[in-house]
Amino acid sequence: MADMIERVFPDEVSPFMQALLTGKRDRLYVDHALNAALSVSGIAHVVSVSGMHVSFLMGFLALIVRNKRRFALIGIPALFLFMAMTGFTPSVTRAGIMQMFLICAPIFKRESDGITSLSTSLLVLLMANPYSCASVSLQLSFSATLGIILFSSKISAGAGEFFRGAAIYKHKPGKATMGFVISNLATTVGALIFSLPLMALHFGYVSLISPLTNLTALIAVSLVFPTGLAVCILGFILFPVATVLAFPVSLAVRYIIGVARLLAAVPYSVVYSSNAPLMLWLAFIYVLFIALPLLKARPKQYIIPGFIAAFTLCAILLAAPILPGAGRADASLTVLDVGQGQSLVLQSSEHTVVVDCGSSSGEDAAIIAHEFLQNQGRTAIDLLILTHFHADHVNGVEFILSRTNVSALVIPDPEGSFLADDIIELARKRGTDIIYVTETLNALLGDLSLIIYPPLGSGDENECGLSILTLGEISSLITGDMNSTGERGLLRFAEIPSVDVLVVGHHGSKHSTSEELLSAIKPGLAVISVGQNSFGHPSGDTLSRLDEYFVPVYRTDLMGHVAVG
Repeated sequence: MADMIERVFPDEVSPFMQALLTGKRDRLYVDHALNAALSVSGIAHVVSVSGMHVSFLMGFLALIVRNKRRFALIGIPALFLFMAMTGFTPSVTRAGIMQMFLICAPIFKRESDGITSLSTSLLVLLMANPYSCASVSLQLSFSATLGIILFSSKISAGAGEFFRGAAIYKHKPGKATMGFVISNLATTVGALIFSLPLMALHFGYVSLISPLTNLTALIAVSLVFPTGLAVCILGFILFPVATVLAFPVSLAVRYIIGVARLLAAVPYSVVYSSNAPLMLWLAFIYVLFIALPLLKARPKQYIIPGFIAAFTLCAILLAAPILPGAGRADASLTVLDVGQGQSLVLQSSEHTVVVDCGSSSGEDAAIIAHEFLQNQGRTAIDLLILTHFHADHVNGVEFILSRTNVSALVIPDPEGSFLADDIIELARKRGTDIIYVTETLNALLGDLSLIIYPPLGSGDENECGLSILTLGEISSLITGDMNSTGERGLLRFAEIPSVDVLVVGHHGSKHSTSEELLSAIKPGLAVISVGQNSFGHPSGDTLSRLDEYFVPVYRTDLMGHVAVG
């Protein structure tokens, strides 16, 4: 099936279709920007095959086969085939078993009871494998389905009653449209009631814009899934016809991707669980909307609490830049704890500069950097500077470019780097200016002055990177992975003054942070961006040299984020 998808659909569509239909996401993972957009917009679940896809499959079959007995004879084997195709993952198996109960109920003249079917399917899974309860996909699938069963119909009925007197309800098209919107919103909200806390716990973030994304894109997904499946099956029989029919399906996929990219770019479309005020707001909403049904509130009595919820959310988001420690007007330099890698954030008034974003020790530098920026109330980056194109400095850059408005990307000559090619292509698509540094570049952003020096070495890519001197309230020197030879070349090339902060080169390698450099710049303190590694970073030699020059040392592996300001 995966091979047929690749043959039938265009290259830009087939990775999405493979993930949607079979759960194979290896090709989709290559497109960091699309993955980020799907996550932020709140529809990443559509490419994680789950109970929703089982519902789509059964709904499609129900349109074709009307007879209940015939539907059971066709539907149950189809469910087994689909579960097998996706590897009997816990979430799909749970949904498949539940659907079998629902299909068989009318045949045996029994009521279709959602809670009983859901609970029984979970029991069967846990009897077969008790450890499946630890599966995040099963937890999310079960919680979302439980929320839909318990709350969606009530939310839909309440919303329908509230809008029943509206003028739009007096006309059939308007009534049908409102019914569709209310039904989809009710399903989305119902699914989120129990799954939202789990998402915050497991992934560390919550998509605020997901209800809107689901409303605008989920109908297209519900059409793409069965028609895409039908096109692929047809491909085994009449391949030329299948390629023609794949065209309208591909248009619908491009629409879904376009919606995800558009809504993911909205400021504060996603918030992180480390943001305490927002988590308190979320807890407040849960308390509020649990209390209202217990008090037997009528639909119209939800209006004021709804306005209070919206108002308090807006107040928290607007206040983010003035919360303690966030978005300070004074200049600051923060070396983020991204493990064995590097990412720095420079802030001055409303201006933001990010230097590098990568890690090689398992931490997700992109998530860490984006979370930090969001919690600081920073929704745009003036300059994204890359010292060089090693993965531990840039493997999170595509994610940052896709989630944040970056005015300019500042880079050395890429020299055929595959990582550089992908980053540059994405930057162009996002409308980001690309500045190649071949000579000394001066940039002034409010009170923050930067001098960006071109590569001064040759050969090893570490020696072909940029170095950055910042001047202003906080002066600092950032040399990337430059070694002592490069440092001596930099001192010959430019007059480097004493600085407040030295971001130690190459994660504290013994080949960097030479005596010549320390003697020339006399740093007030040194920060080492380092994590778990097999290179012996930071080297004892480097730490000894810093000690000899009485330079206090701060390490991200021991202290977390190191902020100076």
